Amino acid sequence: MTVPAILGPTGDPLPRAAPARPRAGASAAGAFGWGLGRAFNGASLTDPDLSTWSAWNPAPQVAIAADRNILSARIHDLARNDGWASGGVARIVDAVIGASWRLSSKPNARALGIDSDAAAELADQIEAKFKLWAECVDFTCDAGGQMNWGSILALAFRHRIWDGEALAQIDWIERDWAYSTAVQVIHPDRLSNQNNAPDNYALRGGVELDLDASGHSRGEPVAYWVRGAHPGEAYFANLKVWTWERVPRRTPWGRPLMVHAFEKQAAGQFRGISPLAPILKKIRMLGRYDEAELQAAILNAVMAAFITSPFDAEQLAESMSDEGSLSTYQNQRREWHDAAPISIPGVKVNFLASGEKVELTNPNHPNSVFEAFERTVLRNIATAIGVTYEQMSMDWSQVNYSSARAALIEIWRGFTARKDNFAASFAQPIFAAWLEEAIDKGDVKLPKGAPSFYQAKTAYCAAKWIGPGRGWVDPQKEALAAIARVEAGFSTLEDECAEQGKDWVEVLMQTARENKMRETLGLPATIPMQAAKQLAAVPVEEEEPKPAKPLKDKQK
Repeated sequence: MTVPAILGPTGDPLPRAAPARPRAGASAAGAFGWGLGRAFNGASLTDPDLSTWSAWNPAPQVAIAADRNILSARIHDLARNDGWASGGVARIVDAVIGASWRLSSKPNARALGIDSDAAAELADQIEAKFKLWAECVDFTCDAGGQMNWGSILALAFRHRIWDGEALAQIDWIERDWAYSTAVQVIHPDRLSNQNNAPDNYALRGGVELDLDASGHSRGEPVAYWVRGAHPGEAYFANLKVWTWERVPRRTPWGRPLMVHAFEKQAAGQFRGISPLAPILKKIRMLGRYDEAELQAAILNAVMAAFITSPFDAEQLAESMSDEGSLSTYQNQRREWHDAAPISIPGVKVNFLASGEKVELTNPNHPNSVFEAFERTVLRNIATAIGVTYEQMSMDWSQVNYSSARAALIEIWRGFTARKDNFAASFAQPIFAAWLEEAIDKGDVKLPKGAPSFYQAKTAYCAAKWIGPGRGWVDPQKEALAAIARVEAGFSTLEDECAEQGKDWVEVLMQTARENKMRETLGLPATIPMQAAKQLAAVPVEEEEPKPAKPLKDKQK
C-alpha cells in the first residue's frame, strides 16, 4: 500500500516527522501502539476533562497534618455562624446520643466460669452502681464537676463530628464519699507535638507511637502530648499555651488514662478528620447564597416611595428662599393648619407641595427557583454527614409513610454503626476504668470462684449501651410487627425495648408494679398481648348514615 506524501512549495515531498516519544507515565499499550490509550479512562492524560486534573496522593497522616488547623478553624466557624451546619450536627447528636446512654451489663458467664444466675446478679450490681456514678447530683463523674454521663457523651460526640475525634483524660480525684474516677473532655486542638515540632516517625500530631529496639513502630499509640491550654487562649496571654504534658495511654497494669476516639478512614491514620471536610466549601457557599438571597428579598420587599416635583433645581431653590412667593404661601398654609389641624382617628394625613405626587415601587421576589435549588444542595450535604434531607431541613412536607419508613431504616443503620463504634472507642474504656475502681472498693462483689478483674477484664466489661429510641412512623403497624417478631422467636423483649431506648428489666418491673396496684384498687388487669393483637387487628367500623326518607313518607 502506497502512503500518500505531502508536497512542499518546491514540489518535493516533505520529510516525515519522527514518532513522538511517550510521555512519562504513559501506559505501555499507548507507548508501543498496542492500544488507543490507558486501560482506565479515569487515568487518561489526554482527555479534555481530565488533562488538567493533577491529584496529589499523600499519606493519610501527612494530609491531615498539613490541613487540619485551617480545617478545624473553618469548621468551628461554621458551628458558630451557620445554621444549616449547626442544626445538622445537632440532629446527629440527638439521634446517636440523645439524653444519655443506659448501661446494660453483660458479663460473659462462660468465660468467667460462673452460671447464668450469678452473671445476672453481677450485672444487676454493676448497673446499679454505675448509675449512681453516672447520674450523681454532684456531677462527680466529670472532672470539672459540671456534667453528668449523658452530657459528657454528648460533648465528646459533638467533637467527634466537628473535629473528627473525641479526646478525654480519665482522672483520679481522691474522694471519701464518691468514686475517684472522673472524666475530663479535652479539646482536640490541644493535642499537638511538643513546641509545635513537625511530625516524625514516632510522633504524629501529638500521638506518640511505640518503637522497638530496632526503631520500628507497629503504629500503637503509647502516649499523648497535650497543651496546657487551647491555642486560642494565647489571646489572653496564657503562658500555659506554650507548655505540653505527656499523658500515657494507660498505666503499667492496664488502666486507661487517655481515650482518643476517632474512625480511621485509611491505614496509617493517627488523627481524625471531620465528616464535614469534603463539603466544607459547599456549606460555606450555600450560606453566602442564603444571605445574598435574603438581602435581595428584603430590598425588593421594602415599600419604597419617591416624590416627583414639577420644579427644576433653580425654581426649587428660589421657592425655598425667604423671598420666594411659594415660601410665603406655604408659611400661610402651615399657620392655618397649626390653628385648625385636620384630625381623622387612626389615619395620618400628609400634605404635599403644589404639583408634587407620590410613586410607589412594585416589589417582586428576585428568584423563583431558590427553594428547589437549596433543597438540592441540602440533600447533598445531608448525604455527606449521614442524615436525611428531612432531618437536615426539618421539612416533612414531601414525606409519606413508605418513604419515611425506608428513610428511617436506612438512616438508623448508619446511626447504629456510629453509636457502636463510639461506644467501643470512648464509652467502654471509661466504663472499664470505673469498674476497676468499683470492684477494688468492694461496691461490686465478684461471684465465688470467678477470676480477678485483671485476669478476665474483657469478660467483666462486656456490655451493651442503650441509646435513644428509634421511634415509630406508624405505632399500630410497628407494634404489631414487634409482637410478631417476639412470638416467632426472631427477636426478644430486650431487643425490642432497646430499639425504643428502654431497659426490658425496668419495663417488666414497672408492669408488675402497675398490675399489683391495679389489683389493689380493684381495677382490671392490663390487656394480654394476644388480646391486644386481636383488638388492634379489628378495623373500626363506622355506622353509615341512613338515607333520608322522602317527604311524602315523613308526612305519613
